[in-house]
Amino acid sequence: MLYHSLKKRGGFWSYAHQPDVPDELLIEECLRRGDVPDLKVLFSLFPRKEIAAVWKKNLLPDERLYRHNFYLACIFFNIKNPKRYIQPYLNYAGRQQRIQELIA
Repeated sequence: MLYHSLKKRGGFWSYAHQPDVPDELLIEECLRRGDVPDLKVLFSLFPRKEIAAVWKKNLLPDERLYRHNFYLACIFFNIKNPKRYIQPYLNYAGRQQRIQELIA
């Protein structure tokens, strides 16, 4: 159900019909593309700690997602000062740096 909802929004574009999607990828796509009902399902399926780890690793460093991360920080992770929380992650690994790490 969650897979199909995300697929409609452009997630999992490189996958054929509902394969075994790794948990980390499902969490990332849901955080990136999911609407509020999808996110509620996500938080009922996985521990908050696991979701937060994927968010910190895969979404927070991407400067293009700043507003979206701000929203997630306020609404779903109950972070009091989202701007201060997000800033160190943006400085830690920018998109260009992550691409260079993949190439190496």
